[in-house]
Amino acid sequence: MSKGKKIVVKDYLEGDEFDLSLQGLTNSTLPVKEIAAIKKGKKLDLSKNQISILPDNFVWSMGHLVKLDLSANGLSELPDNFGNLSLLQHLDLFNNKLSSLPVGFYKLKLLKWLDLKENPLEYPGQEIVGLCRNDNECRTCALQVLDFMKKENADQEKKRQKELEVKRAKKAALKKELERLEELENQEKRRIKQEEKAKEKAKRRAEFEKKKSEEQKEESSQKSTSPSKTTTDQKSSSSLPDLKSVSLVAALVLLIVAVSLAVILKPDFVNQQYAGLKVVTSDVLSRVGDVMNPFLTSFNSHLQTHAPNIQKSIQSTVELLQEMLVICGDTIKLGYDLAVQEFKVFSTYVQKASF
Repeated sequence: MSKGKKIVVKDYLEGDEFDLSLQGLTNSTLPVKEIAAIKKGKKLDLSKNQISILPDNFVWSMGHLVKLDLSANGLSELPDNFGNLSLLQHLDLFNNKLSSLPVGFYKLKLLKWLDLKENPLEYPGQEIVGLCRNDNECRTCALQVLDFMKKENADQEKKRQKELEVKRAKKAALKKELERLEELENQEKRRIKQEEKAKEKAKRRAEFEKKKSEEQKEESSQKSTSPSKTTTDQKSSSSLPDLKSVSLVAALVLLIVAVSLAVILKPDFVNQQYAGLKVVTSDVLSRVGDVMNPFLTSFNSHLQTHAPNIQKSIQSTVELLQEMLVICGDTIKLGYDLAVQEFKVFSTYVQKASF
């Protein structure tokens, strides 16, 4: 086949077999789509071409093949999905550059004939592949290779399972560790929150105690001030009856003096001295008032600086005493007049009795 010439695939179909050997086909010129389009061709001969690697679409396009000849091409590897050619029964890989087979090769369960001569195989080794000098040895090669690849797949599956379990264990351990760290973080947050709550509680309690202490101090201060005021009031109030008593006693003394004078003196003398006695009595009462008023005024002024509220009471008391002095004066005058009248009557009676 000349370079650049396009192959008409159907021209190479005889019965159910495509014979494309010795066509100079390469990786890029292999007519995969054209071959796959003719489903009648179930056998494909690509031997003695220049195909080093099968195209990506080769396997899933050739799933209908039962026979495939790739001998003398210089293939260096087979695709990993090569085992998906599940209908394949005859496979010729003679005289290539394959050093290993894909593990998926075990999926070729219908494979009856396999030739791997003239390949630098290391996996599987020559003891598995055999010599493939005749059909029987090629059939044996197919059975042994499939059995080997099946075991390899099982071993690799176990290995993958172990790796998966290790990954799961690591993942679970990592998850557990993350949960532990998260729990520690939550515990730390709870501890900090509790400490803040305790500090806030202690702060509120300290403020309460401080307020309570200040209230107690203020109450104690008020109590210490209150007794002094009470004592002053009591002293003031206790002094008031004394002032009243003094006034009353003075009035009574003056009254007794006036009556005594009226009885002892002679009627004529009484008549003569009546007006004068009134003047003397008024003068005495005036002098008593003059003596008492400065004392009461001084006492009132002294209390003014300490007990403003008592001042009014004292002032009222002063006014009351002044009124009482006036009343006492009037009473003495009235008593004097009555005493004179009675003395006259008694004197007249005595004179009549004498005669």
